[in-house]
Amino acid sequence: MSGKEYLEKVRGERSLLERIMGYIPGYRGYKEKELRRESDRLVRMEVVNRLKNAKMTFKRSFANPSVAQKLSGEDTYRYEALLSRLDRVTQRIDRAVAGYAGMFDAVKVREDKLDQVLQADASLIEKAESIRLDVEKIVKLEVGGGEWRQAMDNLTSKVEELDRLVDQRTEILRGLQG
Repeated sequence: MSGKEYLEKVRGERSLLERIMGYIPGYRGYKEKELRRESDRLVRMEVVNRLKNAKMTFKRSFANPSVAQKLSGEDTYRYEALLSRLDRVTQRIDRAVAGYAGMFDAVKVREDKLDQVLQADASLIEKAESIRLDVEKIVKLEVGGGEWRQAMDNLTSKVEELDRLVDQRTEILRGLQG
């Protein structure tokens, strides 16, 4: 589901009273911002949930001590680095600047920027899903093997790309981009 689809879903779930109130001048603009804030929150929570699922799947694969013993010192570093980067990016997305600015905020989020934010949010979801799928593939590989190490390095790079996407989203919202 893309960022615009989330916004439309939130709009579609408005009650009859909210729809009637939407025709009142002033209230409609206020309500639109509330809807954008809600859709933004839904998108970020979806990304966070996918990343948490990926991390849980990954950690669960090492619950068996015989599997964990196969990790060499270098592999343990890869394991810990991936988990810490996943934690970091998950927290950044969870606490990211909302796609909305309040009336008294120093930097306002203009309507034209919201489309860029929605596109960035869609990219976050796609990247998080890609990470989740890669984790499912990695847990099936032989721990400590060459293929496992290569897959771990590729996955760590993907998590870093996701971190850069969060930076880009933040720059859009702060008015530093485009």
